[in-house]
Amino acid sequence: MNILFFSIFLNIILLFYNYFSSTEKKNNLKLHNYFGIFIGFSTLILSYLFGGCFGASTPIDIKTQNLTNQNLRIYAIAFWDDYGNGIGNYVNYNKELHPNETSEFCIDNDSGKFWIVAKNKENEIIYLEEITNKKTDFKITVNQNAEIDKNNIAKELTYKKDKSVELETYLIWANIFLIVCLTLNSFKIPKI
Repeated sequence: MNILFFSIFLNIILLFYNYFSSTEKKNNLKLHNYFGIFIGFSTLILSYLFGGCFGASTPIDIKTQNLTNQNLRIYAIAFWDDYGNGIGNYVNYNKELHPNETSEFCIDNDSGKFWIVAKNKENEIIYLEEITNKKTDFKITVNQNAEIDKNNIAKELTYKKDKSVELETYLIWANIFLIVCLTLNSFKIPKI
């Protein structure tokens, strides 16, 4: 996400420089604009690549199927430390699954220990399964047998991930907007 902030900052500086520079300098700014467009596109590509299992040391392919009658958000929480205190984890948000819909995604899991978590629209955890083996196919049904401590840890971690995903979405759209502005600025029709 830091690279998205960098790209936005750089492209805003380029746009301000274009706006406040004199007309003689504006003809020479196309190279700067092309550089900003290149950085913007590179950032979007890298953000997409590193959002999945690109470069993962121990990727695990997971398949989930929503067998409930509600829309569910699916998460995988991988732990590389003691998960009792919520430290040493990585939360991967897959997507929102509609009833009877199936999804496939990948997580990086070095420890072999992870949770599959499903939340409904009210942010209630309705499914939590702890995995310590290589099981990769999950049928999501309402499961209220999870321990309260695990539910609380999962709720806190998925809430933080939801906020992170929301911020990343805003940053991606801001980056796209700035790329469009730089592109329009680069191909501006000169006045006669």
